[in-house]
Amino acid sequence: MNIIGRFERAMERWTATVWTTVRKPAKKPLDVVVRLRRECDDHALIVGRGRTVVPNCFVVELPAASHRRLAGHQEQLGPELAAEVRRYAAERSYSFAGPVTVGLTAHQDGGRTRYRVRSRLVPCQAPALADDLTKALPVVAAPRAHVSTRA
Repeated sequence: MNIIGRFERAMERWTATVWTTVRKPAKKPLDVVVRLRRECDDHALIVGRGRTVVPNCFVVELPAASHRRLAGHQEQLGPELAAEVRRYAAERSYSFAGPVTVGLTAHQDGGRTRYRVRSRLVPCQAPALADDLTKALPVVAAPRAHVSTRA
């Protein structure tokens, strides 16, 4: 390698080092989002080939003071966190048994833990068949036995 090549490589290393120290670090996801993702991974159920079902109902238990501060924003936080769970599940090819919900509640732990995440699998409720709906369905009769009239 000639002197110009070595100089170029040294300059590349130097500029890379400068840019990594000057540039802001990448934004890290919130701890709660990381914990929701971990709940999906920890409680994944392999149902069949290529199908993994993960919990779809999450409850984030917060200390009472934190819950009071965030209670007014629960209508916005719940869907945002649920969207993060769905996005992560899509990346991992996970599926859900029903709609994804994330709720916030207060826990009475005395301040020892910052938060807890609990999850469970809640199956989607099948719609109840109403009389009008069943009347609209086609009636399928059992096939009749073929009777031969030849003797």
